Amino acid sequence: MTPSRVLAAIALVSALAVAEAHPELYSSNRCTAEQHPTSREKGHGAPTLDASIGFTMAWAAPDGGVAAQSNEHDPDRCIPAGWEIATAEFKPGARHTLTVVNPDVGEMMVTCSHGSFVEFGKELNGDAGYRRTGVQCDGKRYNTHSFMKPNTRFVWNAPDASELGADTSVVFKVTTASDRRGAFRNNQATFAANASLPPPPPGSSSATPPPGSCDETNAAHAPSAETGVSSAVAAHGWFMTLAWGVLVPLGVWSARYGKAPPGGGAGDADAKAWRRLRAWLGADGRWFKVHRACTSLGLSFAFLGLLIMYSEVEKGGGGEHFGSAHSALGVATLVLGIAQPLGAYFRPDAPSAAARNAGVGKTTARFLWETAHRAFGAFAFLFSIFAITSGVERAQVWGESELRAKKAKDAYVGWLVIVFVFTAALELLRRRERSGPNRGPTHEEFKEVELADA
Repeated sequence: MTPSRVLAAIALVSALAVAEAHPELYSSNRCTAEQHPTSREKGHGAPTLDASIGFTMAWAAPDGGVAAQSNEHDPDRCIPAGWEIATAEFKPGARHTLTVVNPDVGEMMVTCSHGSFVEFGKELNGDAGYRRTGVQCDGKRYNTHSFMKPNTRFVWNAPDASELGADTSVVFKVTTASDRRGAFRNNQATFAANASLPPPPPGSSSATPPPGSCDETNAAHAPSAETGVSSAVAAHGWFMTLAWGVLVPLGVWSARYGKAPPGGGAGDADAKAWRRLRAWLGADGRWFKVHRACTSLGLSFAFLGLLIMYSEVEKGGGGEHFGSAHSALGVATLVLGIAQPLGAYFRPDAPSAAARNAGVGKTTARFLWETAHRAFGAFAFLFSIFAITSGVERAQVWGESELRAKKAKDAYVGWLVIVFVFTAALELLRRRERSGPNRGPTHEEFKEVELADA
């Protein structure tokens, strides 16, 4: 597969991986409670009422005023107990904090019938840079993206009497989904205007908590404790990463670069160590044995990882079978991987050594089989990249902390860079050998997977 075809395949898979509905992407001109999704939208199921989604109101400043606080953009901030408003009310013209309690964490869109949300970006962390804004509809809609906190804090400027007009209340509505293909869930609440609502009591948690801290009296509204993923989920991740991140690349390297170079002559001095390794792999068909062992072990690990996760979902640990983009990508990767040894069983024979020495090349059937074998392998690896990266994000639904998930994803991306750099170096050596003075016969150039020699 040429570099241009690989890039085209990456672009195609990338488009397929992200071309799904999200609450935040739902018709940006839909701004009221009546305009939330009412039917199935692309990857998401039809909305259902989720009574576990709740709403609470609090003051945003210790004096009940309109001044912005220094830590409002901290998504982990907690609200002092003295700032909580026990009734479903708000004070017109004041600055408030709306908390959306969403036990099944995920991204969401929230709308208000009056007033406006303060912009803190899609992650609610103050980053509203390029394409990361969360506010739409003149402040009456807020979109979050991959937000994994069960208590989502929005700062909301309540409408004054002139904006309320004849209305005496404000309706908040949320539509959320736990992942790219999870069904929409929604709920709404109504808060009444009360111009005489008393501000927080003086001296009662009157100071804004430092960023990331929580008042001891506010435990009920603190983000849930991050206990980490279960051992089964961790094992699933390790098996899949080891299979597709380590063993499969080793198997591919052995098949593509482990055979003896054309002509078999000595190369440059700086490649002597490489040629000694090639000579060892090429002797007695070791390259094929290594290829078969690595890929077979990798597929075994991947299948074991699938069984572990299937069992975990069956026990009710979270989610549903094959209901997310991650699981769909994972199954597609495994199917493509299993197709490799099955296809190898029906492979057409390669030319014998005598036939090759006589200048006889491959049959059309053999050439087509090798092309399909390489293409299936390349697509399986590309799918595995998206499956693993989406799996790291999906782990947060299973209890992994956002920080640990980010570190795991960064580590995997770093490893991918190493794999691609190493592959590029091997490809460069291979091209130098095939264009050097000691190159072999022309038909040897096409000898990619000559299993008859093994």
